Amino acid sequence: MQNEKLKPSLIIPIGLMLFSFFFGAGNLIFPPVLGQMAGENIGWGMLGFCLSGVGFPLLGVLAVAMKKSDNPDAIAMPMHPLYARAVTVLCALAIGPLFAIPRTAAVSFDTGISALLPAAFDGFGLPLYSVFFFILTYFFSINPSKIIGNIGNFLSPMLLICLAVLVVCVLVNPTGSLQMPNPEFTATPFFRGFQEGYNTMDLLAAILFGSITIKAIEAQGITDKAVLTKLCSYAGLIAAFFLAIIYVALAYTGALSINVFGVIPNGATLLSKICTYYMGFGGQIVLALIIFFACLTTSIGLTTAISGYFAELSNNRIQYERLVLFISVFSLFVANFGLENIIHFSIPVICMLYPIIIALVILNIGRVIIHDDTLTFRLCLTLTTIFAIFDGLRVANIRFMALDNFLAQNLPLFDIGFGWVVPCFGGIVLGLLCKSFTKKA
Repeated sequence: MQNEKLKPSLIIPIGLMLFSFFFGAGNLIFPPVLGQMAGENIGWGMLGFCLSGVGFPLLGVLAVAMKKSDNPDAIAMPMHPLYARAVTVLCALAIGPLFAIPRTAAVSFDTGISALLPAAFDGFGLPLYSVFFFILTYFFSINPSKIIGNIGNFLSPMLLICLAVLVVCVLVNPTGSLQMPNPEFTATPFFRGFQEGYNTMDLLAAILFGSITIKAIEAQGITDKAVLTKLCSYAGLIAAFFLAIIYVALAYTGALSINVFGVIPNGATLLSKICTYYMGFGGQIVLALIIFFACLTTSIGLTTAISGYFAELSNNRIQYERLVLFISVFSLFVANFGLENIIHFSIPVICMLYPIIIALVILNIGRVIIHDDTLTFRLCLTLTTIFAIFDGLRVANIRFMALDNFLAQNLPLFDIGFGWVVPCFGGIVLGLLCKSFTKKA
């Protein structure tokens, strides 16, 4: 019976659903810039990027599946219910009105819309466009309709086809060769690529997406824990394969583009220029329209999911419609800071949250050894949280020089932004040792 349920006709749709959850138009803008920065070290850079931007998000979904709970707080409950709730809320805010939702408007504007507007719109093109964008987001979020799902199902294949055509053009007619890497990608390309993968914010969304995936699987009549976990694993491999292929192709495209366009730090602008170079103005229009609709459906999906989460959190004391209005208006305000500023402001927050979620994923994937041991969770997460905050503050240029110098000299990886790694695994080892000694006593 279990093997019958794990047939491809069920695995493939769940895998494609997971892929569509993680693959947003915003994710298109980071790999090309990484390619430019990594140059000849693109292999190590993309390995790190794919680990943090693809591998850990899918492990996050699997971790939620192993808990067999549609409550996104579940994976952090052994630490403390309040800690679990705080982490989920912070992740929801980050992938919601603070960064990810505003980014959908900024990305779609910078990638294609801005190039199509007359020069007279330079000063107020983004404000006008973002008002239009979030009016649509609000309207469709309070009036869920099958048309949004149908548009998404149509746009994902179209976007993939456009990207495939672009990559083929690059391979057939490359603009140049790989250049020397940026200084940041010279010494530690793997770790720098790993940090660049934070920008996708997919790991922060994984705990919410994992809950949605479980509900979708259970709707098929599957409740057996082993079958559910196995199905999530197979579906995750499908999603990971497509995401990794797309990221690598875009990074390679960006790496070769530096010969023609020079260094362009704005990924949306870079992708737009590459498309215009290879596909002409007509191709640019098609790509701009597809990314507009892809960003719109992502914005609607995130607004709907996060409004629903906070409505449930308040026991419906705050109406869903009011939350949709607040998120739409707040996102409109943030979007007008521009794409580069949104990314700049988001990096310190992401650098604080990502290590915590990585630690949670490791603790839950390692349940065979850890068994949800409260002491191990608390030691690992307390130490990880402290040093993740230090890393985030350093990225924000808020430094305590004496402490920074001490940690840089005595804590491995601290000087390259991974000061949380040793405390994270040290906390796990210490917790397991304490557990072992307690049992012997």
